[in-house]
Amino acid sequence: MSRKNIYDKDLGYTILKPIVDWNTKHSYRKIEVTGKENIPTDGAVIIAPNHCNTLMDALVILQAFKDESVFGARADIFNKPFIAKIMTFVRILPMVRQRDGLRNVLKNNETQEIIVDTLENKVRFCMYPEGRHRPAHSLQTLGKGTVRAALAANSKFGDKMPVYIVPTGIEYGDYFRYRSTCLITFGEAINVTEFVKGLNVENEVQMIEPLRKELASRMSNLITFIKDDEQLYNKWALTKMLAADKGLRYGDFGRSLHKGMLANREIVADIEKACEDKPEEMEKLLEKVAEFDKKRRKKGISIYSFRKKNEALNAVGKAFAALVGLPYWIFSAIVSSPMWLTYNLLRSKTRDKAFHNTVGFGVKLALGTILLITYAILAFCLLPWPYALALTLLTIPSYSYFFDYLEGMRRYISDLKLLGEKKLRGKFKDIVKEFRKLY
Repeated sequence: MSRKNIYDKDLGYTILKPIVDWNTKHSYRKIEVTGKENIPTDGAVIIAPNHCNTLMDALVILQAFKDESVFGARADIFNKPFIAKIMTFVRILPMVRQRDGLRNVLKNNETQEIIVDTLENKVRFCMYPEGRHRPAHSLQTLGKGTVRAALAANSKFGDKMPVYIVPTGIEYGDYFRYRSTCLITFGEAINVTEFVKGLNVENEVQMIEPLRKELASRMSNLITFIKDDEQLYNKWALTKMLAADKGLRYGDFGRSLHKGMLANREIVADIEKACEDKPEEMEKLLEKVAEFDKKRRKKGISIYSFRKKNEALNAVGKAFAALVGLPYWIFSAIVSSPMWLTYNLLRSKTRDKAFHNTVGFGVKLALGTILLITYAILAFCLLPWPYALALTLLTIPSYSYFFDYLEGMRRYISDLKLLGEKKLRGKFKDIVKEFRKLY
């Protein structure tokens, strides 16, 4: 029996969600969620995250909640009927953007009615105010869709039940690398019902801009926010250099991702202040940063290899860890080979690098499930059940371990390469020293 409303309970969805959540969780080495206490329980709630990593942004939000949510996504994804059915099944609504043309925007009226109905039934709705993804430590200009939906809901039932927008920050250790880290931060909710009462304006149109500015301000406080200018990526490169100089690595095991983000924000604040006070000097320095970053990337050296540490002991420790983990990695490489070969093939055909993690997730969810069932059947048919069970249990984390081992080897090789790069190490120290003199 098909559900009447997009938020209605559905057996297929109920079965699928924990499977999707499990695969989402294991697409990252670590997912950290903070600020859930900021999500109101007494009204209608719109979750409003930044949008930096395509479908994964929705999946990580989804797995942060035990119960179900409804999402909005750009309407062009729904152009193919089969895809549209899948999107509707997983509770995603088409959101037409202003840039899609006036005729298409009019279709949003129907969608907005569904959103308002969803919120009125106290089901969370998640939509991305930026309207499109961009892998950057900044925010694009927020669209009006989120604010309009909140105002429409408030207009209908705000006198009976408050409407909230929860600003949300999503930050990744690496946008493009499978098995990176992810931080989700829910900020203090905007009580839209109370907010519009305090505006003292006559119509809804006048409410949009103040609410949008407030939302943008709160969202920017939940990520490592860098001003969106021509030096955006160079400022981020300098941020990582200064973090490495302090011995920090965002996303390391055992380190709070939230604390890492806050540490990065402090560094960015110093950089932005230096740019304001000494713009000419900082422009020259950021040019040096860009040149340095290009060279170390070309040589395949991670910025975090420049951290202050005992390089010899570190190299020995990583070599020992690699040796101990090698047998299981060989096993992982064999059983996971259909998945990582498929992953690399699909990734090579994906123009937008921001979709690489989505590709990794899709391969693990679809092909990984099929392979696990196949391997389990073969094992129990060919081996005594204790051995078959052990083999099946070893297979479950193999795909994740395969990538984690390769990442560890990449870091190890990066550290070894840096030992022979005296000039590059000197350049790093010079840039850090020069910035310290400026600020």
